[in-house]
Amino acid sequence: MKYGKSLIAATLTAATLMSTSVMAENHTVTAQVTSFKPMVIQIQPGDTVSFENMNGHITNTKFVQADGEHEYIPEGATGWTSQMGENFTTDPLTVEGVYLYKCDPHWGAGMGGVVIVGEPTNLEAIQATKPKGALKRLVKKAAKAVK
Repeated sequence: MKYGKSLIAATLTAATLMSTSVMAENHTVTAQVTSFKPMVIQIQPGDTVSFENMNGHITNTKFVQADGEHEYIPEGATGWTSQMGENFTTDPLTVEGVYLYKCDPHWGAGMGGVVIVGEPTNLEAIQATKPKGALKRLVKKAAKAVK
């Protein structure tokens, strides 16, 4: 009887995991000259984001500023850095919150974007850093998207 219960438990666990992955969606962001389209996307936990038309572009969640390197992503989340010129798909984004990213070669032109996963749990913390320039624009776009 123990074997039967274990088999049922394993089957239910596998079915749950498979149904979660089937329900997850992939969202596409396209690089266009010096902008990402769309600039802001809202997705659900477990979804992925694919970056296309990346010739000459990188997508990166690390921002280097005068006081060091920062990632504007939810606590406990993992950021990403793609390879130059290669289309890229994130791992499933499971931690709710706001993820800011940029294109390293075109950041001077303000090329960046926002992924909002579920609830924007860290938006106020990002706003509290008092971002400037292109980063400030991304934060404003994120705030407008969640209103």
